[in-house]
Amino acid sequence: MKHTVNINKNYMNNKSEKPQLIKYCEWKNCNSKGIYRAPKNRENLREFRWFCLEHIREYNKKWNYFSGLSQEEIEKELKADFTWHLPTWPMSGKNTYDLDDELEILKNNKIYEKKNKDNKNKGIKNNNINAAFEKLNLTLDSSLQDIKRQYKVLVKKYHPDANKNDIKSNNKLIEINEAYKIIIDNY
Repeated sequence: MKHTVNINKNYMNNKSEKPQLIKYCEWKNCNSKGIYRAPKNRENLREFRWFCLEHIREYNKKWNYFSGLSQEEIEKELKADFTWHLPTWPMSGKNTYDLDDELEILKNNKIYEKKNKDNKNKGIKNNNINAAFEKLNLTLDSSLQDIKRQYKVLVKKYHPDANKNDIKSNNKLIEINEAYKIIIDNY
């Protein structure tokens, strides 16, 4: 970059005036004053190149902040830009913490009561799901395909047409259908 110092003739007589640095356009073979700045690249947005009006326009036409980034990286950058690239967290006052209040210090706290009620319901719900998997002779990590395959096998085995209207097989088929519904609803 070319620089010159602009010295006023009155500078020597007036001590309050300071010399000014004049920047020239960084475009090749341009001797105009570089009074417009442009970032050098995406990683160094605080480092600038200086151009005249004509060349800053040309530089800006070619400038692409996202050049070299994949679509996924561009979307990630845009998402982060909404929050000025700062970490975020929910602002609601409904933060619930996983506390085990053995001494019941928080028993009058409505949020704590609601959380514990939800946990009790989850326990009941989980017990139903576990029982349903047991009824279908499956493990909890069974895939949807395995669940459907096992259901089909058991329905064929306990179907009334295959068991000559046996009451026990009818009841077993009802249990299998209920278990299958519980698993599919919670899968």
